[in-house]
Formats: sequence, structure tokens, C-alpha cells
Amino acid sequence: MKVTCKHNCCKNKSNSSYIKWILGVLGPVILGSKASEILNISSIDIHKEEKIRDIESFFKNCFKISYKFITMNDGGVRILFVNKSSLSKVLDNKKCINFLKFIGYPSNITVDEYIDILVNKLHSNEFPHEIGIFLGYPLKDVVGFMGYGNYKFHETKSWRIYGEPDVSYEIYNKFLRDKNKIKELIDSNSSLEDLVNII
Repeated sequence: MKVTCKHNCCKNKSNSSYIKWILGVLGPVILGSKASEILNISSIDIHKEEKIRDIESFFKNCFKISYKFITMNDGGVRILFVNKSSLSKVLDNKKCINFLKFIGYPSNITVDEYIDILVNKLHSNEFPHEIGIFLGYPLKDVVGFMGYGNYKFHETKSWRIYGEPDVSYEIYNKFLRDKNKIKELIDSNSSLEDLVNII
């Protein structure tokens, strides 16, 4: 598959093995099956600053994916990567919106405002488990993991699945498919210039 980035956002770090690894992880976000992904850089990672620079250099002009750095109290960094188009679709689900309201999110806010609230929560030591909604996991799995409702634990894939598993398997398989598509492009030595704006 030959694709072209139209936004000149990928040229500076085309040989970075770290960026190649990130693109492999972000395959579902890049291709839109997943709304967002969160990655961590440890405070004791001797390459922390270099990794941050690589991310900034590679993704700074991308229109498909935005990112936010979240500095933790221990000096580590969380990076939230977001496909806003995909997240908008998630947040069009009234059940997701109602659950977020139930746990304290305001009503009638924009996608950017939802992201800002989540980022503020990610700065704290208490991890916001509702992030599963933002990551594109089924609401029933997020609700079950957080201890609401009567969903019975089924099994763990990339996340903990609760209740009827079919919809979870379908989403999991889409994530896996898109990871594999990006991995195939990387493994075939495709230029990283081709990987960010895949449709």
C-alpha cells in the first residue's frame, strides 16, 4: 500500500527507531479505529529528553493526530495521542456522554474541553479509569472495570472485557488489524513520510 503524507510532518525523524515503535503502537489511532492512546516515558529513562524531542519533531505539524505531554510528579512523562475525528465519534454516543456526566464531567462541552479535563486528571496520582472511553474501549467494559453495573468479568485482551464479549472482540480485532497494517508498512521499509496521514 502506497500512501503519502500531505502535510510535510514526518520528514525530520524518518530513521528514528523510537518513532517507528510509536507508529506501530499508534496504528489504530492513525487509521481511526481507536480514538486515542497513552504512552509513558519513565523518569529514569536516560533517553527521555531525546524521545520527547523526537515526538515533537515528528508530530508537530500533523493534522491527523494531536498529542499532549503530561509531566508527572516523579519526573516521568505521559503522552496522550488523540485522533480528534475518531474521538468525536466516540463522544457522539449519548451513553458515553451520560456516563461521563455521571462521574463529574460537565455537560455540553467540546471535544477539546473533554481532552483538557482528561489531561488535568492524568496529572494527578489517581488514574482516571474512564480513560477507557477515550481509548475507544466499549462502554460496558469501562463501566464494568470501574465497578458500576452488573457486568461480569469475561477475560483480558488489551483491556479487561466485561459482559457479552462479541462487541469487545470486534473492536479488539479492528485495533489488531490496524496495528498489523502499520507494522507491515514499517517492516517493508516504507518511508515514514508515508505513515502519518493514512486513510
